[in-house]
Amino acid sequence: MKILLVTSRYPWPPRRGDQIRAVQALDFLSGEHEVTLLTPEPGKGQLAPPADAAYRVELYRPSRTAALLPGMARVLLRNHPLQSILFYQPDLGRRLRELAPQADLGILQLVRLAIHLDDFGDTPILVDLIDSLSLNFSLRADVDRFWLRPLLRLEAHLLAIGERRLAERAAGVIVVCGRDRQALVNRLPAEVAAKVAVVRLAMRERRTEPPLPSELLGANGETGPVLAMTGNLGYFVNVDAISWWLDAVWPAVRQARPDVRVVVAGDRPAPEIRRAVEKAGPRVRLLESPRDMRSVLAQSTLALAPMRCGSGVPIKVLEAWAVGVPVIATPWAVAGTSGRQGEDFRIVGTHPIEWVRAILELLDDPEARERLSENGRRRLAADYSREIVRDQLLEVIRELGVVPAGAALEAPELGPSPPTPLPRAGEG
Repeated sequence: MKILLVTSRYPWPPRRGDQIRAVQALDFLSGEHEVTLLTPEPGKGQLAPPADAAYRVELYRPSRTAALLPGMARVLLRNHPLQSILFYQPDLGRRLRELAPQADLGILQLVRLAIHLDDFGDTPILVDLIDSLSLNFSLRADVDRFWLRPLLRLEAHLLAIGERRLAERAAGVIVVCGRDRQALVNRLPAEVAAKVAVVRLAMRERRTEPPLPSELLGANGETGPVLAMTGNLGYFVNVDAISWWLDAVWPAVRQARPDVRVVVAGDRPAPEIRRAVEKAGPRVRLLESPRDMRSVLAQSTLALAPMRCGSGVPIKVLEAWAVGVPVIATPWAVAGTSGRQGEDFRIVGTHPIEWVRAILELLDDPEARERLSENGRRRLAADYSREIVRDQLLEVIRELGVVPAGAALEAPELGPSPPTPLPRAGEG
């Protein structure tokens, strides 16, 4: 089958969730299908596609300024999400109209590209929402600055319209976790909701412990337990969580355990993150764009995920499981995983005292940390291995029932009855 995967972000290096998702889809599909990636031209510092890639890469030229007015007109006329203004690209539309008729199936990544839905023509589409952005924005509206909340609620409403529009047009829809699937199913008519399936994000385990990064030693060679908070530090969900934790929880932890250190690591740290780290004192360090995030996590004692909003699967939790670091998280942070409280992570609420108590208890209990570490590794292997996720994606595509061009003209071969189809990929 000829498959055309369309993304709004160039995927190499794969640092963000949508980039990781795109690279995995290319890897999983190219073994059985003829795959073409249609993606923006790379920017400065981005990598070339793998030299031995078994798929084709086509580039479109993004334009920010020239496309703003046409994008705005389409958003206003069709009730597209406001963020679609930034992702309407005339060159993408042109390339889609050229390439989509040659494909048996198109895969459209993220609701932000719904503005280009008509450019697929009659080609069947699988929509990879990854997560429910309408859920994300509705929750953000509860915790963000008060003057932004009306705009965020409007965007959540428009995103819900966009998600429904895509689901109605698509042959199938996939997301990375059961929580987001349920959020979509609750808003969609039954016949449309039946199209939504879960295809998780894959993550490899890594048992080899890397060398200790010099940054973790601190300016004066400090030692002691390390608490790690990682992720895209320009993403509101992480900015809110880390800023809150450093302000509300860290002073009490520091007073009870003066030897504890905190590492905040990730790309594009927002000004709020920089201010919060500076205010928190010398035992809190900011590592901007570390060369290897798993190396940072592997040398940490605990991984923290104090998110109060968001959607999708928290990659930071999967990365901690992959290197065997115990996780403490809010219920919402880990609701996007298949893990279990007390077995695969420690769940605490958003009251600072709960966080202080949980951290101190685990720092004083190496056996409990080891148990969480091993259980996290097992959960990763059971639910997030590349083999399992690959099978989920391929099964969803098989269930779409898309017939490759020319296949209907071939006479069917006689033979045994086909095997009973596997159940639709879902959350276990």
